[in-house]
Amino acid sequence: MSVSTAIVSGSEKTQSLIALARVIMGGCFIYYGVSKLWFIPGTIGFVGTKLPLPFYVFWLAVVIETGLGFLLVVGFATRWAAAFLAFYCCFTAAVFHTDFSVRVVMDHFFENIALAAGFLCLAAVGPGANALDNARQRS
Repeated sequence: MSVSTAIVSGSEKTQSLIALARVIMGGCFIYYGVSKLWFIPGTIGFVGTKLPLPFYVFWLAVVIETGLGFLLVVGFATRWAAAFLAFYCCFTAAVFHTDFSVRVVMDHFFENIALAAGFLCLAAVGPGANALDNARQRS
């Protein structure tokens, strides 16, 4: 049995830890999406310095972050959501966090890359315990 097979079909403890990671990461993205609503004009203004159509990009980001975060928390379409969020984290790191002369911006860049790595792991091993994906597989 390979290591990845052992992890995916691992012990209840392993599956619970995967689920905990899934819920924490999803919860963070729900927070990221909702917190954008606390300062809409400033966030749209910041987006506009980097991308065209900032109003639409802002609302797309809110939907992506809260929606996919919610999917992760409940464990629905977990592998797909995690893979997309890995791409999303790399994209936002490359677009918004590349001014390495500012320490906090560089920190956000590496934070996004670390999140992307976590999402890739989640995409590889699946949702863990207590996920809607597991109920769908049994049906």
